[in-house]
Amino acid sequence: MKKLVCVFLAFMFSLNYAKAAFEDYYKFEPNLNVKFIQSSEPKDKALIKEYKTILKNEKYIKQKKYQKAEKLLPEFIPNLARFINIFSDSKDFKNALEAAKKLSELDTTNLFPKSAKDYRIGVLYSLNGDYINSNTCLYPYINQNSYARFQIAQNYYYMQDLKSAEAYASKITSKDEAFYPAQELLYTIYDITKNHQKAYTAAKNLIKFDPGNPQNYMRIAASTSNDTEKLTNYYRAKQIYHSQNLTDMIQKINNLTAPIEQKKIDNAYKKLTSYCKKPDWSKIKERSGNLLANDIAYWDKRQNEFFSTANDCIERYTGPNLAACFQDLNAFEEREDISLAAENSRQIEAKQREAQIQQLIRQNMLLEEQNRIQRYYNYYPHYYYRRPYYYW
Repeated sequence: MKKLVCVFLAFMFSLNYAKAAFEDYYKFEPNLNVKFIQSSEPKDKALIKEYKTILKNEKYIKQKKYQKAEKLLPEFIPNLARFINIFSDSKDFKNALEAAKKLSELDTTNLFPKSAKDYRIGVLYSLNGDYINSNTCLYPYINQNSYARFQIAQNYYYMQDLKSAEAYASKITSKDEAFYPAQELLYTIYDITKNHQKAYTAAKNLIKFDPGNPQNYMRIAASTSNDTEKLTNYYRAKQIYHSQNLTDMIQKINNLTAPIEQKKIDNAYKKLTSYCKKPDWSKIKERSGNLLANDIAYWDKRQNEFFSTANDCIERYTGPNLAACFQDLNAFEEREDISLAAENSRQIEAKQREAQIQQLIRQNMLLEEQNRIQRYYNYYPHYYYRRPYYYW
């Protein structure tokens, strides 16, 4: 009888320890995050050893000694939850998936919501390229978690089933949390399938939710057939890229806007009855583009001024007056070419002078080293006449 009582008390102690280890010392959040709650040492002497073990585990976690923590407390639920994020952050999705599956298996009392665990497993299956199992995990939650629906749509996109991807993504409404990424996915699908009208609608939705993202203006410009709207949105995007100092994107937008702007000049030029040389930005770039070719700021400024002046001519003048305005613009650009050539020569000369200075510095350093050796020889001539030990 006493033996049975002892067994029962040991069983109850193990339950109390489990409760203390998890519920008393940790806070479990629905998104699978876990936080350690520092508390005073338990009064029950039977729990002190376990408490110290937990403290040691937390020390290892803080020091990023994850292998030691795992060895100290294998299959420890708080650690498994952490390992999911740790492996995911390091792009080790295979081990992140294993940790997530193990967590789901061991967390029988649902310290974390089952839906959250299944969702994370589904996402990790996708990140490992297993889209079928990912969809299987996520499908039960598509009506309660818009990100689950979005992930399924994205999985179909990865499987190149664009029709199914569109079907799932299009059911995510503006009230859903996953609306923005769903619209990005839909835009990509419509862009691939050349459905410009739907791509335009998706881009407009993206602008409403994130007007500070220049890529959204690029999307509108790419999906509209209206040249004025194209230019308006390209220039809005460029303004943001300027603030971000993304010169590659500024250069890309300049290449996209130049033909559209030039078209306006071409159309106005066709209506002229008096002769003048047509202002043509492509010819300007052709004859001078190799000068300061890497100076994106210069070419951006010059292109802006060229088309701004040309548009001003078109808006203000017609007939002979427009021809005269175009002639003035051509004359100005020719003078700019001369100034550009002079500036390019100046920079080349400056670089050559800098190279000569650096060469002279290197020569002086070499000469100084030679002089130092000679001085050393003059002071210690016996050193240079002494045979090395291996000659004897």
